[in-house]
Amino acid sequence: MAFKELQYTKYISDLVIGHLPFHFSVDNANITPPAASAPIMLGTVVFRAKGLGVAAPWAVLTSAGVAPENEFAVVYGDELKCNFDFVPRAIAAGRFNSVVIKRDAQFKEYYIKQFATTAGLDAATLDTLKQLMADQGLLVLDDVTGYKDPSAPYV
Repeated sequence: MAFKELQYTKYISDLVIGHLPFHFSVDNANITPPAASAPIMLGTVVFRAKGLGVAAPWAVLTSAGVAPENEFAVVYGDELKCNFDFVPRAIAAGRFNSVVIKRDAQFKEYYIKQFATTAGLDAATLDTLKQLMADQGLLVLDDVTGYKDPSAPYV
């Protein structure tokens, strides 16, 4: 019998636990494309100043963006569908290049923690970000099962 290597399959349920029905928590967005056409991954946290209009662009979060005067969102996909990694097209008037979840949702922390590591956020900054997101209605729930990290203690 031949063996076949199974690839890990990603699911949206690996990130989103729940959000408002009828997609009221999902919103169209324009994300400023990263330098060198780097892809944006599912679970990437983006930010912009609070109180801006719908067409105002979002930027991929850095440690400097973790501040109370900013609002946050989690990338769900490109302008067409849930997508696990994509390069957003250039921002154009009257069109959106991505979809984000920006209110009333619960997330598993795995992809957000993975993004924080890639973005260079330390543990204290990640904790601050999680609290600011919770204040906005984006709950990042701690993984206490140890399922994704075998070295994590079981609770």
